[in-house]
Amino acid sequence: MKKNGFLTKVLVILLPFAALGIMYFIAKLVSENITFPECGFHKILNIYCPGCGITRAAEALARGDILLSLRQNAFPVFILTVGLMFYAELLFWVFGKRVRLPVHSLKFVYIALGFWGVYAVARNFIPAIAPI
Repeated sequence: MKKNGFLTKVLVILLPFAALGIMYFIAKLVSENITFPECGFHKILNIYCPGCGITRAAEALARGDILLSLRQNAFPVFILTVGLMFYAELLFWVFGKRVRLPVHSLKFVYIALGFWGVYAVARNFIPAIAPI
């Protein structure tokens, strides 16, 4: 296996900082300049759809408020966690160690989809996890 060069290692280490900067800039741009309509699903049926609160959750996450993000919708935090797992694999690979985290297994996908289905229904009955 070919050893990764110094420049590759530096770029991989700097990658999350660049991603955070870009995400913060986009979140600030969206929150200041774009107004989204009400959720039609919630307006008509008076229940929360699986996507209700994702925009507010992503905005709160970009500001660093993880608890508010989880309160609005857990999906952005979940996606960030999965992304961090993939980044950890990349980081280990760049420094010469091969690590496979469970995000590649079908079992992980099925568990995540099951959790997401239960969460999407439960947030309509448990006020603590309903969006604000």
